[in-house]
Amino acid sequence: MKLIKEACVETKEEIDNAIKHHTDQIELCSRLDLSGLTPSVELAAYAASKCKRVFVMIRRENNFTINFFMMQKLKRDMKSFANIDVAGYVFGFLTKDNKINEKAVRTLVKLANGKETVFHMAFDELVDQKAGIDTLVSLGVTRILTKGGNGKACDNIDTLKQLRKYANNRIQIIAGGSVTDDNCNELAQATGINFFHGRKLAYK
Repeated sequence: MKLIKEACVETKEEIDNAIKHHTDQIELCSRLDLSGLTPSVELAAYAASKCKRVFVMIRRENNFTINFFMMQKLKRDMKSFANIDVAGYVFGFLTKDNKINEKAVRTLVKLANGKETVFHMAFDELVDQKAGIDTLVSLGVTRILTKGGNGKACDNIDTLKQLRKYANNRIQIIAGGSVTDDNCNELAQATGINFFHGRKLAYK
């Protein structure tokens, strides 16, 4: 099984290191201390000049709920990347009762204009993850980034395996959450997932 590694980065130095170590793609963020916010257009342009598959985080606050005014900011953010050759966008929105905010997700999927979309680890807060998969498939989201629940990916092997089986190739599952170059092979064998995300992937 060929593994796909996505390096999560926030600086030019981290971009360069990921490219040096043959990352398959990049998730580009700012403020990873806040679990990742929207990066600058300039950094996105730099990343796209180095890597053919760059996914840009679209997020302004360290939470998963959204109001009208914040959505307007995020829409402007997405439009600001339109002239950069990025492969897609990463975002995730929940309602107050921890269900997928379908209206918000639908809005940004449409604004992605055919580019790939990833629903990020807001997925791990859902009250019903299988129903969440069904909803995201219906909304046209390309992938789901998840650690399978609380803790790390390696703490949630059974859940990740079940999510992959339930997705059944309708949507791709990316496993994240303390995934590294040292443990991704073991995770792949245990879960059947071949797509991994982390700050310590394509790292050394």
